[in-house]
Amino acid sequence: MTDAALVEIIARMSAGVLCLLTSAVLLLNARRSLAARLGALFGLGAAAYMICASQTMRDLLGVWQHVVEPMGWLDGVFFWWFCLALFCDQYRFRAAHLLPAIPILILVPLQYAVSDPFWRDAMTLIKQSISVILFLHATYFALLSLKDDLVDTRRRFRVVIAVSVGLSAVILMGLEILLRGTVAETAYLVGSSLWLLVLSFAFALWALRASPEMFVDRKEVRQHHDSEAAIAAIDPADRPLLARLEAAMQDGTYRETGLTVGKLADQLKTPEHRLRKLINSGLGYRNFSSYINSHRVEDAKEILADPERARLQILQVALDLGYGSIASFNRAFREATGEAPTSFRRKALMAD
Repeated sequence: MTDAALVEIIARMSAGVLCLLTSAVLLLNARRSLAARLGALFGLGAAAYMICASQTMRDLLGVWQHVVEPMGWLDGVFFWWFCLALFCDQYRFRAAHLLPAIPILILVPLQYAVSDPFWRDAMTLIKQSISVILFLHATYFALLSLKDDLVDTRRRFRVVIAVSVGLSAVILMGLEILLRGTVAETAYLVGSSLWLLVLSFAFALWALRASPEMFVDRKEVRQHHDSEAAIAAIDPADRPLLARLEAAMQDGTYRETGLTVGKLADQLKTPEHRLRKLINSGLGYRNFSSYINSHRVEDAKEILADPERARLQILQVALDLGYGSIASFNRAFREATGEAPTSFRRKALMAD
C-alpha cells in the first residue's frame, strides 16, 4: 500500500467516524425535530460516502460495500431533505420529496449487475448529476431566505456550513468525474479526503454547539407566536422598541410591498440586529415573513368576511395587503388558516 493510499484511508475513516458521531449527537439532542433526524440521516450518508468513495476503501469492505455504498449514493438526497426541513419551519415531508431517490435506488442493482465499464460509468454519472443538482438547490434554498431568517444561529449555519458543504460537494463530484482514470486521480483522492475530514470536523463541531432553538418542532413554532409568557419576559430596555413596533403595525406598515426587516428597522430608527432579536426572542417568530404575514392574514380574514366587500377580487385583496402575487397570498393564507382565501370567504359569507 502506498503512502498516498494510507493517508486517504486514514482521512476517510476519521471523517466517517466524525459523521457517525454527529448523527448520534443530533438524535440525542433533538429527537422530536424532523430537521435533526434528517441531519442525522445526512451524517450516516456522508459517512458511507467517505468510506466508499475510493476503490481502496471498497476493496477493504469486500461484500459489505453493497450494504454501505447505496447510503453514500443517497447522500445528496439526504442533504437536500435536511436543508429543506432546517430552513423552512413549516416543512412537511411529502411523497414528492422521494422522487430524486427513486432513480438512484433503481441504478443500485443495475450497476452491480452490469459488467461493461461504459455503462457502469454512465450510471455513476447519472447518480452524481442528480446529487449535484440537489446540492446546488439546497445551497440556493439556504441563501434564498437568509435575510428573512430571525434565528441568529441558523442564519450563520446557512452560510458557514450549508453553503460550504453544498458547494464543496458539487466541486468534488465535478473533479471526480473529470479526473477519473487520469494521472491526477491519486492526488485528487488524497486532497479530497483531507478536505472532507475538515468539513466533517466542522459539521461535528456545529452539532455539538448547536443551540436548541435550531431544532424546533413545527407545532411548537405556532405555539410560541406572541405568547404572553414570551412577551412578559421581554427586556424592559426593549419595551419602547416593542411599543414603536406595535404602533407601526397598527398604522399598517405591514402592507408595504417588499417590506424587509432592514427597512422596518430603518423606519423604527433601531439597529437591525436588535429588531431581529425582539421579533424572534420576544414575540416568538423565527422568520420575518411569518411575523408580517400574521398581520396581513388577520387583515385578510376581516376583509374576506365583510359582505360589503364581497365583490372585491382576491387578487386586489392580495395586492392591497402588500403581496407581490396572488400565489404568495394564497400560500401564506393557507399556511395560517388551513384553507384557501376563496373557501374562507364563501364559508364566512354563508355564515352571515
